[in-house]
This record gives sequence, structure tokens and C-alpha cells, in this order.
Amino acid sequence: MVVISNGLWQRRYGRSPDAIGRRLIIDQQPFTIVGVAPPDFAIPRGVEAWMTTAASASTVTNPAFREGARNDVDLIARLRPGATIEQARSELHALMRSLEATASPHTERDLEPVVQSYEDLVVGEVRSAMLLLFGAVGLVLLIAVANVANLLLLRGESRRSEFAVRAALGAGHGRLARQVLAESALLAVAAGVAGLAVTLWALPVVIGLVPADVPRLDSLQVDARVILFTVMLVFVTGALAGLAPALHSARADLASQLRGGVRGTTSREVRRGRRVIVTGQVALAVTIVAAAGLLIRSLLRLQAVDMGLAADRLVFLELDLPQGTYADDTRHLQFLDDLVSQLEAAPGIAAATPVNTPPFAGTGGWDLPVFTAEGQSAERARSNPSLNVESVHPGYFETFVIGIARGRGFTHADRRGGSDVAIVSEDVAARTWPGEDPIGKRLKFGGVGSPDPWRTVVGVARATRYRELAYARATLYVPAEQFIVAARMLVVRTSLPMPTVSAVARDRIRLVDPDVVLIRVAPFGELLEKPLARPRFNALLIGVFGATAVLLSAMGLFAVVAASVRQRHAEIGIRVALGATATDVRRLVLGEGLRLGAVGAAIGLAGATIVARLLRGLLFEVHPLDPTSLLTATVLLIAVSGLACYMPARRATRLDPVVTLRAN
Repeated sequence: MVVISNGLWQRRYGRSPDAIGRRLIIDQQPFTIVGVAPPDFAIPRGVEAWMTTAASASTVTNPAFREGARNDVDLIARLRPGATIEQARSELHALMRSLEATASPHTERDLEPVVQSYEDLVVGEVRSAMLLLFGAVGLVLLIAVANVANLLLLRGESRRSEFAVRAALGAGHGRLARQVLAESALLAVAAGVAGLAVTLWALPVVIGLVPADVPRLDSLQVDARVILFTVMLVFVTGALAGLAPALHSARADLASQLRGGVRGTTSREVRRGRRVIVTGQVALAVTIVAAAGLLIRSLLRLQAVDMGLAADRLVFLELDLPQGTYADDTRHLQFLDDLVSQLEAAPGIAAATPVNTPPFAGTGGWDLPVFTAEGQSAERARSNPSLNVESVHPGYFETFVIGIARGRGFTHADRRGGSDVAIVSEDVAARTWPGEDPIGKRLKFGGVGSPDPWRTVVGVARATRYRELAYARATLYVPAEQFIVAARMLVVRTSLPMPTVSAVARDRIRLVDPDVVLIRVAPFGELLEKPLARPRFNALLIGVFGATAVLLSAMGLFAVVAASVRQRHAEIGIRVALGATATDVRRLVLGEGLRLGAVGAAIGLAGATIVARLLRGLLFEVHPLDPTSLLTATVLLIAVSGLACYMPARRATRLDPVVTLRAN
């Protein structure tokens, strides 16, 4: 019996109810369709058909269910009402200990269950990145709101006479404040509508940039919840942007303004408020730019990391092997050997070898939590590092150009029935046999009492980054014939173009077994995109937010300094009349802006050190307090502050003191 996905039901059966009860051939075995999954059911993602574990173990001949096979099993359970994850973990621990008493001698002992909520399983790896992006959006929004508040304050200063006349005609302070808030709300509504329009246009572009492993990516859409959130945001931002101008209009001495006529000076309170807002904008911008700098430096480090292998000219071939045909280990291995021989005989292909999984899949190999070196006590064995075990074929190290520091690689002589051998990575050798020659040493899987056979170390390989790009795992290599894993992928080293590789591979596969299908051909660079996708997306988005924050801060500073110059025309005219040069005037204006920028940058630097610590889990070989990133962000914002003040300073130097003094 099988339950099929909603997508398969639509594509293959046209949503026909008659699909129930029909036969579906999976891996040359007939199954009866008994149900269709709901449209939003995707556990695990990408699955098109679900069958029972018993059916997979017996009906479909699966090597993973052989006696003695080493495999992790993922179980999904629903907790009883009131039960906690800790209680489930404790019960599973006791259950595993009881199962070990009756389990096969091949079963690994002392394993611990990993229990976590389904939410953590699905979003755990992306939660920190999403929170970072959400925080960056919030900071940019805050800068934008501050900009609008500053502009409304400036506009309010130019409307002091208007407000004074309104007050004289009977308008109270509350009514004037409500008018300012209404104008702010109108701006917020217009911005909200524009934002929704931009979102509708940009959403497909953003989805195209988001890494494919982000959960529920296909459900992103502008729906009623998004519109409701936008409406709430419009009210909040409108209120925040209009709050300071509204309070100022409500507390202003309008009678004095009316007696003083149109002219007047800006109150010290308003000037201080504008400067505080601009300083805060610069501080927030420094924080975002520093975070962007850290993520960009981390991405550059990750892109340049030494993987311990020659990645150029590697191409991966993914095969679809009928499990029924190749359930027998001997037949499976023979097929792989024959195919490797055929591929290596083809012009343009230098080497080929089977692999269990593509690089950076995170699931390649097998995690060995405990191993014992000969002569170690049980306590000493428990302190050994956890190992990544790779089952590899002859030619593996030659194809990937992984250096063998000592000893040798595997050959066709390392078969079943012969001496059990192994190759360890350099870090395993250094930690297990410090100061000794590891060649000839022996180790085995499990603890001291494990029934697993002793394996003789015949080589020491250079550390590689195959399962994960971010770090090199301590690795133990064993010959494929002595530790059989159903390899369904080959890697070839070739100088041929991709279309030619595909054609040659299909021809050679057809010569060995025409029933085997080549389902994917991927160069190493394409597979390398997977571990780089998320760091690149984070760096790109935070970089865009950082650039936006810098632009908004520059606009805010420009507006404040320009307004200050307008309000100081008389002062500047007097200074020029008393002998001040253009350089003196320029220095006066630039000094005001640079002081605001420097104070904001200093505050932002302190904030950046706090935010940087939250980024620790997203950084690769970059310290959260990396001085280059933090100082670059600080200097950049100070420089931008100077540029933002340049135009107002230039205008100030062109003032005619005679005209200015006569007008004032």
C-alpha cells in the first residue's frame, strides 16, 4: 500500500478520485494507492509517495535493513497531553538501554536519542538568520521613521506662523497636534500602499534569492495576514513619525511667535531633538553596516577555504538503480566496478569513483560516536573524537586528489575476506596516537567490548571538507567492500564540457546496464552553491539594508545641516563681514555635521559590539568583534556624514553678507 502526494495525484491522475485503488509501480514492485496526502503535507519535503517501513524493508529489497547495517532512524511522535520533551527523552533513553539487551551483536551500544520539537527540526537552522534579517528590517524602518519625524519637525518650524494664526483663531494645542498626526498618518498610508506594491513586484525576485532549504518557502505570498500586518505597521509608524512634531506643536509658545512675526529662531529644544534623531540614525546605520561587514568577511573566508581536495574538473553523476536488481551486494559492487572501468576508458575522463552522497549534503558518511584504539581503556576510548566514517572505493583519493600523507590508499586487494583496513585523517591520527606512527595501529567501531573487527590503519589522509564546508570532520575511511553502503552516485575528473560528459556517461551506462538511468549531472561548482547559498543570502540582504541605512542617515543629516545653515544666515553673514573666509565657513558647517556623525558612530560602535555577539553562530573564521569590520563601518559613516554636509557647506560659502544682513 502507498499514499501519494497531492502533487503526484494532480500531475499523474488529474485529481481523479479513481486513483484510489490503482496500482503504482515503485522500483519494479507493485503498490496499491490507498490515499492522497493533503496539499500542505510535506513531511519530509520532496517526498512523492509514503509506504510503511515494513513494506520498504520487505517488499522493496533495501540494503539499509540488512542485519548489521548501521543507520540512523528518524521518528516522529506526538506527545501525550501534558508531556514534555524532557520526559520523552528520558523514556527513550530507558527504552534504548532495554533494547540493547536483546539487540543483535552488530548493534552499536551506548547511543543516545536526540529528541527535539518538530518546529526546531524544521526552522532551527534558519531561525537565527531569519531573526537577524527581521532585526535589520526593524532597524532600517526605525531609521526611516526617524527621517520622517525630522522632516516633519523641519516642516513644523516653517509653519510656526500658520500655527500661531490658527491658535489665535481658536484652534487648541490638541487640535494642532492632531493635524500633525493626521499628516503623518497620511504619509504612512501612502508609504504602506507603495510598500505593498513593491512587495508584490519584488517577492518573486526575493524568493529566487532565498536558499532552497528555507522551510515553507513555497508558501510565501501576500495574503490577508501580510496585509493586516502592513496596516498595523502603518498605524505604528505613522504615530511614531508624527509624535515628536505633534508634541512640539502642542507645547510651542504660539502667542510669542505671533507677536514676533514671521521671522524667529528655532527653539533650542527643537534643535536638540533634531540632532538627537540624526545621531540615533547614524548609530543604527553603523550597527547594520558592521553586521553586514562581518557577514561579508565571513562569506569571503568561506569561499576561499581550503577543502583539502582538487575541486576543479569534478563532475557528479547521480544514478537510478533498480533496487530489486541490485539488492545483492556482490552484484551492486560489480556494476560499479564495471561502470568505473567504462568511464575511465572514455577519452577525456581521467578518473572515476563511486560515492555515497554528493558533497555538502550533510548526510554523507556515517557518524561514529565511539571508537576504540588498540590498547585503550574504556575511559580513554570514550574521550576519542566522534568520527565521520566514509565507505570509499579504490580510486577515491586519486579522483578527488586527496593527499595521502603517510601510508597508502585503498586498492582492489582490500576486499571482503581479507584483512580489515582503514585510513584515518591527519587530525584523527594526531589525537589518537600523538607522537607515534599510526601506520599499523588498529582500531574498531564502538567501545572496548564491541564485537566489531579490528581494522589496521594503512594510510593517513589529508583533512577534507566534504560533508560540510564550514569545518573539516575527523574522518575514518574504510573500503567499500568491507563496509558496504549502496552507492548511487559517481564522480569523474574530466576536461570535457558538460553536454559531452552527459552523453558519454549515458553511453557508458547503457553498455553496462540499459535499465540504469542517469538522472542528474552536476559539476562540483553547482554543488558548492548549496553551502554558500545561505551565507551569501544573509550577506546580500544585510548589505542591502546597510546601504539603505547609510543613505537614509545621509539624507537625515543633510536635511538637518541644511536647515541649520538656513537658520544661521545672519550669523554666517556677520562672520563673513568680520573677515571669515570661505574655508572658515566651510569648516563651521562641516564641523557641525561631522560632530553629529562622530557621536552617532561612536554610539553605533558600542551597539555593534552587542549585535556582533548575536551573529557568532553565523560567522565562519571571523571573530564577532573583528576590528576591521567594526572600524570600517565607523569610518564609513563618519565619511558619509562629511559628504552629506558638503552641499550645505558649499551653499554657506556663497552667501552674500550684504544681502544676508539686509534680509535679517
